[in-house]
Amino acid sequence: MKFIILLLFSGTVLLSCGQEKASAPAAGGNQLADLPEDFKTFYQKFHSDSIYQIEHIVFPLEGLPDKADSLTIASGNFRWQKENWRMQRAVDFDLSDFTRKLVPVNEVMVVEYIVHKNGKFGMERRFAKFGDEWNLIYYAGLNRFSSQ
Repeated sequence: MKFIILLLFSGTVLLSCGQEKASAPAAGGNQLADLPEDFKTFYQKFHSDSIYQIEHIVFPLEGLPDKADSLTIASGNFRWQKENWRMQRAVDFDLSDFTRKLVPVNEVMVVEYIVHKNGKFGMERRFAKFGDEWNLIYYAGLNRFSSQ
């Protein structure tokens, strides 16, 4: 299961190599204040408008399904399809059992980690800006982290 953590975090590390990385905001709360204004607008609309959300996802979307098994993780071939996509809604992290960490990798990429407060489960989303538009480019659903 250590492989899941490595897989989820390695993409971010590889993408940020050689680039100046902004400091990561603290988990939970309203971290949108630390991000580009156009990303904040995108992020709020992405979670409130289902048509907008679909239009701002790069399908087939790279990632992992919820509760991915080791074969799915190792293959690296899983893709979310538009016809099977479940809309993602805003979460009030102050009232949730999850915390959020938004990490601006650079001016055109933001990585979001959503982790259960027990530290055993989490998910990851990566957003990138193409031209003037932000898009979801990666989504790893809820998976177990190994504490070993």
